[in-house]
Amino acid sequence: MPLLAADERFRRLGYGGGFYDRYLSSRADMLKIGICYDFQLLAEVPAEAHDVALDAIVTDCRILVRTGEELP
Repeated sequence: MPLLAADERFRRLGYGGGFYDRYLSSRADMLKIGICYDFQLLAEVPAEAHDVALDAIVTDCRILVRTGEELP
């Protein structure tokens, strides 16, 4: 899914509409992958209780998996 920024806790900053969070909150079984450039990974992005965390983040430099494992 698209994003403006993401952080090391797999939270994403979207475009402000909340569409993905509303949809994904009803689909716990769905794999949630954010796609961005590496420079869009920040130390922290703002998040609220209803925000749905990503399972993985794919950048132009690396793949981060929520288990804490980083793939080359």
